[in-house]
Amino acid sequence: MTKAIQQNENLRLPRRLQGVQPTLIRRIFERALPDSINFGLGEPDLPTPRFIREEAARVTLEEQNGYTNHAGLPALREKIAASYMHLSLQPNQVCVTVGSQEAMIAAFLAIVDDGDEVLIPNPGFPAYENCVKISDGEPVFYRLPAEKDFSFDVEEFKSKITPKTKAAVVISPSNPTGKIFTESDLQQIAEVLKDTGIYLISDEIYSDLYFTEKPRSASEFYDRTIIVSGLSKSLSMTGWRVGWVASSQTDVVKAALTLHGFLTVCTSTISQKASLLGWTEEAERAKAEARKIYKRRGEFLIDLLQKELGLRGTSPEGAFYTMVDVREIGDDLEVAEKFLQNRVITVPGVAFGSEAKGFLRVSFCNTEERMTVFP
Repeated sequence: MTKAIQQNENLRLPRRLQGVQPTLIRRIFERALPDSINFGLGEPDLPTPRFIREEAARVTLEEQNGYTNHAGLPALREKIAASYMHLSLQPNQVCVTVGSQEAMIAAFLAIVDDGDEVLIPNPGFPAYENCVKISDGEPVFYRLPAEKDFSFDVEEFKSKITPKTKAAVVISPSNPTGKIFTESDLQQIAEVLKDTGIYLISDEIYSDLYFTEKPRSASEFYDRTIIVSGLSKSLSMTGWRVGWVASSQTDVVKAALTLHGFLTVCTSTISQKASLLGWTEEAERAKAEARKIYKRRGEFLIDLLQKELGLRGTSPEGAFYTMVDVREIGDDLEVAEKFLQNRVITVPGVAFGSEAKGFLRVSFCNTEERMTVFP
């Protein structure tokens, strides 16, 4: 027994896992005091629509729910494929995954090899960096400049491309900034990547949560785009774990499917069956109502921060986050720590990259009544 313990203590992690650590977001959440008000939340607080919950209950009671095809229910893949009419996708160009997080890591593992470089937005969702490292790739960051309200800068993006660049990541609307890539942004990206062979991974998990015009998909402009998305944010289904990889690049989807089959076999059959209602008129009404609620909350929170604390929050175009500038009152880590000790959870901007240092990512997945405790 002692020898076994000794061997375990001396375990050397493989290179792909060295330096891969829980995110700063997770470490903050683990230290939060009981009954804290959560402004760091990265998931909707609205309930899953009742009609989806009722369908899941019916399916559970009335149907057999064994394994599905590894790639997912054919009917569900058809609905997902039809969401991207401009691509004329076939069901075999869609793989249903256990949330968009599995879709993301499967996409990276499918295309990234040892030493390949992957361009990642700064600031951006911290999982991207770890996904690249797990895939034996090298993360390279392109700035979304704070002085431009975290908007896309094509010259900055272009400057990071080298002969080793295998892929680039975009997310629109953005976590953490709430910014949407414009049609011009996506056209410029497509022009820069034209004839390079570089893949574009488009994280579209927030694509149904927008407050201006509906975001365009990067796949409309660049054919080597791999779409990663799901129902977690748009229909408050985070725990249901329904995501997908979709692309006209059939070989990439096939490789992702192989990984998916070994990692998870298939996504929950009950979740998949209930998700078939995610493309109904009822679902569209639920999405529209969610957009209305989050838009109102975002405006309320930004106004509250300005009036009560004199702090400026960026105006979100989608998702449910604002970046709050705290540079005049202190370091973002220190400010977040003070809030944490006062039972208010926020996320320091540096958790998303150096470009967001001096900001806090503040979520408005709270009612207006609960948000008034922030000051």
